[in-house]
Amino acid sequence: MGQKRTITAHFTSERRFFENAIGKEFDFTQSTGPYEYLLGALSGCFYSTLASFDHKGSWGEVEIEVVGIKRDTVPTTLEKTTLIIKASAVEDRDEFENLVKKASEDCSIYNTIKAVSEMEWRIEYR
Repeated sequence: MGQKRTITAHFTSERRFFENAIGKEFDFTQSTGPYEYLLGALSGCFYSTLASFDHKGSWGEVEIEVVGIKRDTVPTTLEKTTLIIKASAVEDRDEFENLVKKASEDCSIYNTIKAVSEMEWRIEYR
């Protein structure tokens, strides 16, 4: 059996939030709603997958900007999702690009969203 992850969501007239297994709370607000958390989860999963691969070259800071465009029709799933990967101090750009491509193939959240959304990524070197 795979790894189990659990969150508990609470909805009252005063507050909407979810908490993880250790009780850390995350509010659903106007600017941090479900899709912001989904896109944030995508960026975290993508980077964790990327960093898990063996590689010879090194890199510095990686920033991943995720842009999701929702459909206008119901169900309003993501129609297009773009990851803009901004990387600094990349020693071997060819290797880094190959690792990013592999991460797009192996990242579980990327592939879950890919079932309903056109996915693309691009790298910007700093």
